[in-house]
Amino acid sequence: MSRLADKVDNGRRAFLHGALLRREVREALGPAPPWHLEKLDVDLCRSCDGPCQTACGPGIIKRYSDGHLLSGLPYLNVEETGCTFCAECVKACPMELDADRTPPKLGQVKLDSGTCLGWNGVFCISCIGHCEHEAFTIDKRMRMQLDEEACTGCGRCLAVCPNESLTFHLSTVF
Repeated sequence: MSRLADKVDNGRRAFLHGALLRREVREALGPAPPWHLEKLDVDLCRSCDGPCQTACGPGIIKRYSDGHLLSGLPYLNVEETGCTFCAECVKACPMELDADRTPPKLGQVKLDSGTCLGWNGVFCISCIGHCEHEAFTIDKRMRMQLDEEACTGCGRCLAVCPNESLTFHLSTVF
């Protein structure tokens, strides 16, 4: 099950009212690849054969399926491994994108202190070792702290959190 912040209600009531199906075709599944956020050409992207997907080393660039409101557009499935900001997607893209500038913030990771092992007496630093942006620190009580300003929303911490205490919130879709 996805750990995106606004999860789908998989309950019987939602299913019987068709909410699962309606939400699936509208809900953004992840942010656009870095450097694409402000310059995405929807028509070009939809007619493209997706060289960004092939070029993506971590393999997290996916495309929305047919029937989705964003069908054919690329998105990052940051919950698999996260974005490394390698810019290979930019090099492969037929659009003119500027990979020399700082990549935009893809979203925001939030820390749930109620479920975080570090906040519950267990020493855990899984997220620190995977955050190249130094967004995580440990306070004097050995509890994990997240600097939301330093967080780029790359998602590299999500897959390694043993307790799913981190959630991803989209800043913008496109």
